Amino acid sequence: MALQTLQSSWVTFRKILSHFPEELSLAFVYGSGVYRQAGPSSDQKNAMLDFVFTVDDPVAWHSKNLKKNWSHYSFLKVLGPKIITSIQNNYGAGVYYNSLIMCNGRLIKYGVISTNVLIEDLLNWNNLYIAGRLQKPASLAVSQEFTGFSL
Repeated sequence: MALQTLQSSWVTFRKILSHFPEELSLAFVYGSGVYRQAGPSSDQKNAMLDFVFTVDDPVAWHSKNLKKNWSHYSFLKVLGPKIITSIQNNYGAGVYYNSLIMCNGRLIKYGVISTNVLIEDLLNWNNLYIAGRLQKPASLAVSQEFTGFSL
């Protein structure tokens, strides 16, 4: 049985992605904001959309995103894109999340991961965080060909 994505989701994804720097090698969205869920709280029109953005150069991407979306970041924004990327790469699962963001009338959260860290996690299951997210139903929102790797 195929999972039903919520109506007009592709248009919503594209509109939301237009608020971010274009240098994404991959973006996917997952969770109850994308796929219909059974149960008593099945009204998902207002469910949070969960994105993961894969970028080749996290410092450059965070630098551009800080200029476009300063308010998305915690107090770490004052430390700059190099520190944010260092925290992203050296603590936890290699993903830096901005959450509870209103974008195009939808509540979203988005994680940023470097392409290399994503590939390593998918191939070697270094921490299983993103690999685990991809065990759930997920939809590609943007995809460029990974060199030497295909999804």
